[in-house]
Amino acid sequence: MKNLLVILLLAFSLPAIADSVKTAGESETTPEATLKAIQAHFAKEIPGVKGDDFVNGSLNFSQGSRDYNAFMTARMGDNFDPVPGYSETMAAGKKLWEKPFSNGKTFAECLSNGKGVAANYPMVDAATGKVVTFEGAMNKCLVDGGEKPLAYNDMKTMGALSVYAHKMSEGKRIKMEVKTDAEKDAFARGKAIFYGRVGDFEQACAHCHIQKVSKIARTEDLSPVIGQAAHWPTFRLDKATDGVGIITLQQRYFGCQKNTRVKDPIKPGSEASNDLQYFHTYLSNGLTMKPGVFRK
Repeated sequence: MKNLLVILLLAFSLPAIADSVKTAGESETTPEATLKAIQAHFAKEIPGVKGDDFVNGSLNFSQGSRDYNAFMTARMGDNFDPVPGYSETMAAGKKLWEKPFSNGKTFAECLSNGKGVAANYPMVDAATGKVVTFEGAMNKCLVDGGEKPLAYNDMKTMGALSVYAHKMSEGKRIKMEVKTDAEKDAFARGKAIFYGRVGDFEQACAHCHIQKVSKIARTEDLSPVIGQAAHWPTFRLDKATDGVGIITLQQRYFGCQKNTRVKDPIKPGSEASNDLQYFHTYLSNGLTMKPGVFRK
């Protein structure tokens, strides 16, 4: 029975058992060469997807998905037929953003009014060599202001704040440079996680989002790694409310590893998750940010 369960999980959850061949970008030793190798792979495999098209992810491969996405997006801005969860999340994020800290300051004062700021993250702290995400920067603002930090896996607080704050950078292009030794080390750490085989299926992020792009897993088209970081946080279906709920990029890392049966999934806010986001975001460098969109 247990063997049958594994077979069924493989058949309906994953596009295929992970290929043993090297994945595009895996062997390259520099950030620039890694990105070029992945770009070259996609130019061959999905030639119709170019530039900012990548930000649309799996919507590039299915008219049905595009139609459904357009329907849900329209409902997210419709006062007559509103989808539960969207306006509530944005209102909660706005309230958190505008609430003064104990020292009287606000997020706006701490983060240059928030306009376009998220496009500069994640970055590497030169003093510590550690990756700082936008959510991490907001938590630092809270702590410096005499407040408690938000839990990175709490979508009602951190998720809501993150999507509201990210929206202030909508239309900006991701700006990342990997030049210093500390930045190169962070990139390498994140790359090792992205290409590393984990879980019962020995599946890597790269297998689904490079090797198997446009193939189907759980009835959904797999999206390319390029462009993914540009549209998070993302609203997704919430079965509990029959509406939508916000998911941050790092919360998605956790969920993805949980779904592929990793015993100890990567945790939001951890150094490993920050490193992965650093590598992941670099692959979307120069693309236009479109956070807070709906994705099924």
